[in-house]
Amino acid sequence: MAFNNFLPGTILEGFNFQKIIKTLDYRKKQDITLKADVDTVLAYKAWIKDKTNNTLDKTRILGVVSVSSGSEKYLPYTIPKIIKQVSEIGLMADIVIGLNNGFECQTVIDRLSFLPDVQVIHLYTGEKVANNVPAKIFDTLRCEGEPYYLRNIDFQQCSHRIFIIHQQEGIYSAGKIRMLGDIYSSLLLESIDKGWIPPEILVAFDAESQFLVEQNYPAIELDSNGLMLIVTELQNKPEIDILGTRTRLAVYQKTMLDDLEILLPNFRQEIPPIQWFIEIMHGKFRGYKWNAGGGIVARTNVMISLLAVIAEMYPGTRIEDVHLTILAMHSGFIGDIFMDVVSTNRTPSITDMTMDQPPKKAWIEQIYRWNAGYQGLKLCYGLHNIKLIASDGFPWFSLREPIKFLQSVKGKEAINLSTVIKKIKYLAIALLASQQIRKRSIENPDILQGSGAKGFW
Repeated sequence: MAFNNFLPGTILEGFNFQKIIKTLDYRKKQDITLKADVDTVLAYKAWIKDKTNNTLDKTRILGVVSVSSGSEKYLPYTIPKIIKQVSEIGLMADIVIGLNNGFECQTVIDRLSFLPDVQVIHLYTGEKVANNVPAKIFDTLRCEGEPYYLRNIDFQQCSHRIFIIHQQEGIYSAGKIRMLGDIYSSLLLESIDKGWIPPEILVAFDAESQFLVEQNYPAIELDSNGLMLIVTELQNKPEIDILGTRTRLAVYQKTMLDDLEILLPNFRQEIPPIQWFIEIMHGKFRGYKWNAGGGIVARTNVMISLLAVIAEMYPGTRIEDVHLTILAMHSGFIGDIFMDVVSTNRTPSITDMTMDQPPKKAWIEQIYRWNAGYQGLKLCYGLHNIKLIASDGFPWFSLREPIKFLQSVKGKEAINLSTVIKKIKYLAIALLASQQIRKRSIENPDILQGSGAKGFW
């Protein structure tokens, strides 16, 4: 009665205590889920430390990429370039390329086999019996005998190794995270268990990734070695566990590499509104702090621990880069976005259409896919646990730093009436389109676990 006298009746009527209790209970379950995942990540990391006697190989860099159909248009350029960048650092490379769900690219493999100082090793997965169970890996096509394990050997005759993992096609194989599960669990963790000492540093990238220096946005240095810059940062600061690159979205165009048609980024072509907004915000503001999957450089024990848990627990995750950033933060790993280096990521042009019937705008569908993955993570861990890393709303708080925000929006373009109108128009389109995409993705969030989890690329 005293409480009724203290608060107006209209306010009391606005309170739905059952709803509040239900929300708090749901948040508690999300916190429990997150803590369980963090505990497992830290357990894996402790296990690796024990198995390796806290010793890692400082002479090599480990690279991991999962690829599918279409990747043959990028790999002939990106893999040799990454190996060249590693050589310029003064290290040797072990590159693991996972060919997802029966995908093959023999022409690319043949080209990689002729690279100087490179040994190509073919590996094959056995049957995948469930979407969250890693398939065993063998060095024979029949997948017979003992599984294959990495070894530390004398590399005097061959500096670099490329491991081509041919993943067997199957109902549980399709999807990037399933291929990564086979790599991180069956190959890397099992090899450590058998005595392999992994490289200290691991580079996760995508088929189209290029590591370039961009110290003054958007003045990208096309012939630069961004990998050297970010690896050196990690080498010089042992307290850092994980560094992400800034994402540099670009429309890719056809070009010729010797006698082979490939795709390379065209940095002069305008990108769609939301992609443009993400690019200028990434790494600078709260809600845009995820490590972009196209370029993550980290301690190998940290990356293996994170990806092994994600692949095992969440075979339906679509944005594994955001997922691992969330787990890394809550696990206490020290990291950040390294602002001077970008990794390239392909985006459709504003005129591209999908093959759906009826056709849809490809750039909107790309954002929708990312948002559906985000909604799945929000349901899993709770907005309160992920909002520092990722958000699906307009970052109004960025206006508290108006100079920083306006500098990001402006880029290197001269300020004139035409530029101002163009930027305002792009911001308006991005805001309106994002609201529509948000509504649609909330209604169709990704299912991360169980038999209903789909295999996304």
